[in-house]
Amino acid sequence: MSVTIYEIAKRAGVSSSTVARVLRGEDRKSYRRSAETAERIRQIARELGYRPNLRARAFSRGRTRGIGLLYTDDAWIFEGVNTEVVNSLVRTLQHQGHHLVFCPIDEGGDWQEIVLGGQIDGGVVFQPLPADVAQAVRERQLPLVLLGDDSDPSLSQVVVDDFAGAYAATKHLLGLGHQQVMLFVHESVKPHCSVPKRLDGYRAAMHEAGLTTRELVRVHETDVVDALMRGDARPTAVVCYSDLESTLLVHGLWQIGLTIPGDVSVVGFNDVFATRYMTPPLTTVGFDAAKIGEAGAQLVLRDSEVSVDGKQPTVFTIKPNLIVRGSTAPPGSRGGVVRVPRSASPDARSPSADGESP
Repeated sequence: MSVTIYEIAKRAGVSSSTVARVLRGEDRKSYRRSAETAERIRQIARELGYRPNLRARAFSRGRTRGIGLLYTDDAWIFEGVNTEVVNSLVRTLQHQGHHLVFCPIDEGGDWQEIVLGGQIDGGVVFQPLPADVAQAVRERQLPLVLLGDDSDPSLSQVVVDDFAGAYAATKHLLGLGHQQVMLFVHESVKPHCSVPKRLDGYRAAMHEAGLTTRELVRVHETDVVDALMRGDARPTAVVCYSDLESTLLVHGLWQIGLTIPGDVSVVGFNDVFATRYMTPPLTTVGFDAAKIGEAGAQLVLRDSEVSVDGKQPTVFTIKPNLIVRGSTAPPGSRGGVVRVPRSASPDARSPSADGESP
């Protein structure tokens, strides 16, 4: 049977409210007698094996110190750079004395007990919630923060400057002398705000150079390989929506004997760890994924301390960086290989990709 504060109070000869204050760390230490009493209470609690009732404490304070991660598709949080975002989110919350609660939104409705039943103080999401869930959360006045998404302007957000990243990637290729530059988005890519923004960044750079865009959006990698093999104005470089496209494309080109970057230069996006060890290492657009989790945790903790009514949402923008490696080079004769000097850094970061962060 659990030991209660009333048992500790009886043994210490003090009131239960005094015990509660001491065990919450609110005891006064300015007087020696008070300090001695507090230490005696803590000693008795240790001897009796007292464990605080966290649920009761949360109820009395109106706080659970839990932050929910709400999701409808676990692929959003257990793939790619989002795993690093979640790890950072957990670390930051723990450092602030909070914990992360996974809240899958499913048809069973179990999420309602957690999200609407007062078991969390706020939440973070990677993608828009279903309309009925979003409405229920608003009625509950639960603070939410969007991570890597800007689809709901009523919520605070942590987003990557996708436009600046794609613009820098395209400008890098144009600066190397490429004029036939293609953009590739794979058919498996989920709908997300980053898709049109990266398209816009690519288009802006091409239009500034007076060049025609060529976009293969939501297609299989074989369609891109075919486009690189046929026609008079075959692309010499490809900007990929993400490192997934880059990996698939490089493998497809290798299968038909084309070289990277001798025949085709390739730029990725996201800087997934494995791309540093591709052959050749991939030039890509990276960003501080851990900063997304850290900033998201700070925003939701801040918002959980104030009333939702009248609160203005905050947009925190993460700056991307162009990371130049071995998969890009000036356009050469097809079949030729452009060698990257071994002395060159495989992870040189270009400052030209920095976006503006408010």
